[in-house]
Amino acid sequence: MKFSITSTTVVALSTLALLAEAHISFRYPCPRYAPYSECPQPGDNQWDLVDYDVQSPLGTHDAISDPICKHPASFKGVRPVFTAGQTVQTKMDVDVNHNGGSCQWALSYDNGKTWVVIQDQFQNCLATAQPSSTFTLPVKIPANAPTGNNVILNWIWNNNEGNRELYSSCADVVIQGTSGGSLSGVAPLFANYGPSSPFIPEKTVGGGNWGKQYFDARKNITITVPAQKIKRQLVN
Repeated sequence: MKFSITSTTVVALSTLALLAEAHISFRYPCPRYAPYSECPQPGDNQWDLVDYDVQSPLGTHDAISDPICKHPASFKGVRPVFTAGQTVQTKMDVDVNHNGGSCQWALSYDNGKTWVVIQDQFQNCLATAQPSSTFTLPVKIPANAPTGNNVILNWIWNNNEGNRELYSSCADVVIQGTSGGSLSGVAPLFANYGPSSPFIPEKTVGGGNWGKQYFDARKNITITVPAQKIKRQLVN
């Protein structure tokens, strides 16, 4: 009973922490170490790992504050299963929308070592999202996506207005598709992520420049995934 009270207190405090400094992140599927009550919960000795700044950017063009997935894993729990060809109604937890920006969604089958972009939305992504809201963004899993029990779905966003930031939100998922195969696309652009990364200015200040030249220059990539059987009740 003592643990239950402590857990409730921590979850309540997480809301206050998110309001103190927050922008945008996944809410569904659950980002790693998310504080949301519907997401996998920490174990008895893991409450200090809960990420109350899950909505914050990973860095600016001046400095990198966190790795692309921020955390190495999720809390133990069942991962959502998405089918190849399915359109997933992702939910974004929005604090402020920075007048939109450019979104990329990418999959990784090797814990973030390589990524393949599966969908883009340039310039106006999240522009109509209201402050302090949950906003739906549909994302289609490729019809030829290989089966994977340890797949990361990553949302990547460069904002139009405000500090020159990069946002990224990683969710651990299961993909049910073909057993073994390959997936081709382009590698994602990580702009405004440290001084050596491409710089995208504020759209209004940059005369409408939203980084098109950098997105167009993304490199082609093909990943190969070994055959495997689906594990619907996979836990970390």
